Order: sequence, then structure tokens, then C-alpha cells
Amino acid sequence: MEWRWHFFRFSGEHIFPTTSSTFVGGGQFGLNYEFYSGVVIGAEVMFDWAPNTQNTLTISNPGSSATATINSRWLTTVTGKLGYAWDRVLVYGKGGGAWVGADTPSLTTPGGLLFPISGNSSNSGWTAGIGIEWAFAGPWSARAEYDFIGLINQTYTVGPGPAPFGGDTINTNNRNIQLLTVGLNYKFGGWRWW
Repeated sequence: MEWRWHFFRFSGEHIFPTTSSTFVGGGQFGLNYEFYSGVVIGAEVMFDWAPNTQNTLTISNPGSSATATINSRWLTTVTGKLGYAWDRVLVYGKGGGAWVGADTPSLTTPGGLLFPISGNSSNSGWTAGIGIEWAFAGPWSARAEYDFIGLINQTYTVGPGPAPFGGDTINTNNRNIQLLTVGLNYKFGGWRWW
């Protein structure tokens, strides 16, 4: 099990041109196996969540603009791992699938007009990362990791209302999340460094 704090960045082009950063927390569990040559293979599942705070995104349309909000974001990844261990230090790479969830956003114009938006609030994609882990005392180890998450394109439909937003279709693409993480691990069962 790992408890950690993350730097979370969500960015998207075209409809969500702004970026936001926040700290999120979570945990992970997994299995590693070290061969006598020092090669390490493994698999892990990671889950992170953010406080239920409001993230505001700006949407532009010719002659008008509006803001959208997304709350209750969570992130899950399932990855395979390949690395190499020297004594108490492990360097590794990882890759696999990723899923992000958030409330479906609503759209608000500067005049206070509220539009509902329909669409799937869960997103899927892929992830790849690199990291280093140091076994410092008994079953305890510390690690630092960078992960990139690429999300699939997504389409939202704005509810009925006046132009230019009413009934519009919003396409999002080039969306990604970048994580810089630090964590503390405790290893259970028969003990080897990895």
C-alpha cells in the first residue's frame, strides 16, 4: 500500500483552453518480482482523488464566452512495470490503462444563464511513467515518479437554450494529465528488496 501526494494537471485544447493544477492524494497496491539478475517485473493499481472543489474552465464562441465547472475528480490506473535494481535502489518504467471520473459539467454565461451539458463524465486512456524507489528501512521504501496520461477525445452536448451555446456540440481533444508523485511504501509478505 502506498499513500502519496500528487501534483495534478488537467489540460485540453479548443474547448477547455485553460489548465488547472492541484494536489490530490491516493494509494496503490501491486506485486513485484526480482530475478537474480536484478531485473524486476511487476503490476500495480493506483487510485487518486481530489477534494470536492470547483475547477472552472473557460469556453469561447465567436462573440460570446462561458464557463464550465467540473467537480469530484478521481483517477485510476492499471499498469505493468519493468525495472532494474541495484542493492536498495530500483529504477523502473511502467505503462497501461487509465480512467478519470468527474461530475458532468454545466455551462454558465456571464449573464448567469445556466445550460445543462450531457456526456459521459468518465474518461479512459493510456498511461506511461518512470520512477525511482529506495528501500531505506526493513519493509519501508520511498519513491518518486512521473506519469503521463493521455485521454481519448470526448463530446458533450449543451442543453436547449439561446444561441450561441444552446444545443451546441462541444468536442474536446488533446487532453492529458501529468502527475509528479512521491510516495511511501510498505511491503507485505516474504521480504526481498523488491
